[in-house]
Amino acid sequence: MTAFFCQPILNVVAISEDQEAMIVKRCDAIKEDLRTVQRDDAKSRVHLGTYYDDILSNYITPLNVRLVEKNLSNAGFIDNQNEFVKTKTTFVNDFTKYQQMLEELVAMDCKNEPEKFYDELVNVRQRRKTMEQDVLKMRRLISEHISLVESMRNKL
Repeated sequence: MTAFFCQPILNVVAISEDQEAMIVKRCDAIKEDLRTVQRDDAKSRVHLGTYYDDILSNYITPLNVRLVEKNLSNAGFIDNQNEFVKTKTTFVNDFTKYQQMLEELVAMDCKNEPEKFYDELVNVRQRRKTMEQDVLKMRRLISEHISLVESMRNKL
């Protein structure tokens, strides 16, 4: 019998000497660009977080409460609200992790450790894509909620 030992796969990407030289040469400019991304993304998170909180507290939850009070409750609305809350929490957690990773990346010494810097940049990009998927899921849930409301309105 053959035994296989699995180790976690690290996102290590070999970079060319040209890429390494470019990272070293443009290190300060790259870091400044990353700081700009950091600021812009923080603003986006605040904006989106506020937007999601408003939708939940001003639309989804009050409507569900009214539907329950009027005995018109519907599993679709409840499921949507639960999924919305869960996805919003995931978005906040993923964004926090992304911001921490980005902060660590900006603090790295890209002149003396260009390969390590690039590896971490790849990881940060992947984390950012995860956040993008969270945002898309939130949009889908908002659209589903609107569809549920329109469907209920047409039935009444």
